Amino acid sequence: MHDNESKIKFYSLGSEKIDFSNISNWEPLDSSKPVIASKGFNKALKSVIDKDIALLSKKISDIVKEIKKTLVINNFTNENISDKVEDIDEIVNEVETTISRIIIEKESIKLKLFSTNKKLKKERLKNLSDAIDTLSKYQAELISISNEYNKLTQRKMFLKDDSFDNENSKKKKEDPLERTVNFYMNKQKEI
Repeated sequence: MHDNESKIKFYSLGSEKIDFSNISNWEPLDSSKPVIASKGFNKALKSVIDKDIALLSKKISDIVKEIKKTLVINNFTNENISDKVEDIDEIVNEVETTISRIIIEKESIKLKLFSTNKKLKKERLKNLSDAIDTLSKYQAELISISNEYNKLTQRKMFLKDDSFDNENSKKKKEDPLERTVNFYMNKQKEI
């Protein structure tokens, strides 16, 4: 049987597996303690966070384009929805407000037995239902992006604090992860 509480942690680097089972002092990370790292490692980590934020920004702009397209197709005014990652909470609120407006319009369409333009009303109701479903999916994606963006900005703000770099100068022990990151940073500078 496979033990779910295995103390062996595997990470992959390309096609190679890195086995941390031979490390004798492997301890779980305590988030209440300060992280001790060199400035080079912090720069590399900040660069990775910036790239992740740029990727989230691209996803947001794509989602906002699709939202605007859905609104135009359903004869709603083109909302002034921002596509900036910094305005993610406002975007989520604007999408929620728009969904509410569509629901109100959908409920205002009355389809009775002797209604005029019955076929057009049915088609409009179907289009509005599809728009609500589509916008709800986009809203869920935006909420997950918002959560991820908030985590990344918190980590980035923590990296601005250079007070823990002084502690690193006292310790001369070489960290293999730091050495790997510095290797790839220097390799990128050469290119």
